[in-house]
Amino acid sequence: MLLRLERVEARDDVTVHDAAQAFAIANGVDEPDRDGTYSIITTNGEDGIQIAGAEEQLHGWLARARGQLRAATGGPRIMNVLDLSTHHLPEHVCDQLNAYAGVTAHHTAYGWLLAVPGDLVRHRTDHPASVPAVVWALWGYAHRFAAEYVLLDADADHVDALASWDW
Repeated sequence: MLLRLERVEARDDVTVHDAAQAFAIANGVDEPDRDGTYSIITTNGEDGIQIAGAEEQLHGWLARARGQLRAATGGPRIMNVLDLSTHHLPEHVCDQLNAYAGVTAHHTAYGWLLAVPGDLVRHRTDHPASVPAVVWALWGYAHRFAAEYVLLDADADHVDALASWDW
């Protein structure tokens, strides 16, 4: 996965501050290293910036950057939604998804919109036995990518990192 942002122009200099994660940030980068990290590269032809890290780090960095941009500009809040197949939950769990204490889910025409708790550790303390293990697995996966919701759609792609059921 390589994300490439082209023709980035700014009125003022852009400074990237991120003490929470380590990223390789370099000026005038050609191509990213093929060592298992991914890169976001911006360039205006002569100058450029590369932000490299593991996939989860880049998603987290982008979510934090979007939040900081919102705070600095007063812009609208944009939420992260992870798009997954309904087949990542067994049919009997999907049928009862809205009935589990601690689960907030909205039925759609083709699946569910599942809210992801902000603090999984506290949520597990508050709901130790009411949430199915497969939902915890979805939430854990969503947290890796800073997702606030999971859209479970019958036509969405399957993810190898999660179990799936045929139904």
